[in-house]
Amino acid sequence: MKKVLSLMAIFAMLLFVLTGCVNINYEVSLNTDGSADIAYVYAFEKATLEQMGTSSESMTKDMQEKSQESGYTIESYEDDTMAGFKASKHLDNVADASLAEAFGTENVKDTDENKIVIEKKGGKTLFSQNANIDLTGMDSSTASYVTMKYTVKLPVKAKTSNATEVSKDGKTLTWELKSGEENRVEFTAVKGGLKILPIIIVVAVIAIACAAFFVIKGAKKDKPAEVKKEAPAKEEKKEEPKKEAPAKEEKKEEPKKEAKKEDKKEDK
Repeated sequence: MKKVLSLMAIFAMLLFVLTGCVNINYEVSLNTDGSADIAYVYAFEKATLEQMGTSSESMTKDMQEKSQESGYTIESYEDDTMAGFKASKHLDNVADASLAEAFGTENVKDTDENKIVIEKKGGKTLFSQNANIDLTGMDSSTASYVTMKYTVKLPVKAKTSNATEVSKDGKTLTWELKSGEENRVEFTAVKGGLKILPIIIVVAVIAIACAAFFVIKGAKKDKPAEVKKEAPAKEEKKEEPKKEAPAKEEKKEEPKKEAKKEDKKEDK
């Protein structure tokens, strides 16, 4: 596979040295079990392909077949300006990932120092790399035509790194590599283990809450019981004697006039 990608790099320089561009992006996604998922994209500038009257499929057919023979899964790749293919493969052990294979130059060595390290220690999983991607074997003038990136995706936020670009969550690190130069790649990350500061904060909060509880409870015990004041008895309203209505005076009946007439007759 190393020879395949070496040919890819040479092919890109020869084909696009005057007007075209080629992108090579190598990506490693790390897992806590020590495995990794490898993916690289090799893409040409669409405009140049159209000018040449060819396609990325026909130009990369041989490379795609050899990548498949090396255990990679191939799929077409295309964005607004570039077209090519993407090769991906799962590795049970990240130590099998090869920078030399990725960037196709004999100056990049697959030494232990260049490899990604995943190790478990004291309940923690440590991720690190301290590599030198040496591209001094490539003419620096190709920097205008060939864009190369190395990306590492972590399961946790990186603790330290010298990446050119870091994602907002701090888990994806990208290095823009320069041809004709040595490119340092450094990062560390830690997953798991006890974090002392959060534990101290939690313990302090619990201690303060317990102290406040006992202070309030003790204050309630020491406080003398309050004597409840009895509400004054309501005065009963004395019923005033009802005033009897004055008896109506009976009107005396006047003697009828007829009786007077009879008396007058008797006198006669």
